[in-house]
Amino acid sequence: MAHAHQRLADAAAGADHEVTSLGQHVSAQWFFNDVRATVSAVRGTWPMAGDLIAEFGPMDTVAAHVEALRRPRPERTTALGDGRVARTFGHPPADPLAAADLMAITVAILDDPSGHHTLARLLSALPSTSTAHIRLRHHAQHCSPAMTAVIRSSVRFSRKAAGPPALFPQPATHRGRLDPRTISTPLPEHWAVPLDELDAPRPQLRRDAAIRLVQMATGRSRRSAALYLGIPLGSLHSATISIRTWQKEPGNATAYGELSTASPRSPSHKARPRGAVPEAGDSAV
Repeated sequence: MAHAHQRLADAAAGADHEVTSLGQHVSAQWFFNDVRATVSAVRGTWPMAGDLIAEFGPMDTVAAHVEALRRPRPERTTALGDGRVARTFGHPPADPLAAADLMAITVAILDDPSGHHTLARLLSALPSTSTAHIRLRHHAQHCSPAMTAVIRSSVRFSRKAAGPPALFPQPATHRGRLDPRTISTPLPEHWAVPLDELDAPRPQLRRDAAIRLVQMATGRSRRSAALYLGIPLGSLHSATISIRTWQKEPGNATAYGELSTASPRSPSHKARPRGAVPEAGDSAV
């Protein structure tokens, strides 16, 4: 335990100390992210991890900590005597002995030049629906090259849909060029003609387009733009989920993005009642 504490202290000290992980020299940032990934692997596969690191003995404190984490949430919030630190998988154990034991195992794996073999066995055993598996997706891109290689070879992440990410939020690219008072929901037919080229849920797409036009004209958040248009928050949520899902299909985000970055024109800048239908000849998309 003292050795584990010293390793963490050396890494925290920065450039004055040489830091290694899995037999390679690494930065302090990489080392601490390797620690986080290893802790996730150990807790997610316990008691298998304890069996692989038999030199430390039973480690009852770690077993109790992991057992508490796996309890249903209502029980888990008070299981360790400190609801604040027991609520999420990412917090350390409330018991200092459990924290020390867990860190001793973690540092022992990272100090071993062949520790990647132990990690590979642990990571391969992680259930794809476990919290540890989900957390590793976030850790992988910030770990050392050696740790990243082990994670990528041992953990199978679900593939994300191709294409650019959903375009949320829309920047205020047309502030001063587009009068938000001329925007209505639902969009009138002649405003929404370009949207018909897209194979998307029609009502949700038109609602989303109206929200984006307000964002482009004012810089408001999606929520604020929806309220400006009189769209209930429930309808905003429904449109957001539907359009975000549609945009993840290959090519859809690009096509919608090209329309979103077009140059809306608002010929009449006279104030109109919010929600009023624009006059014939007005163009927004």
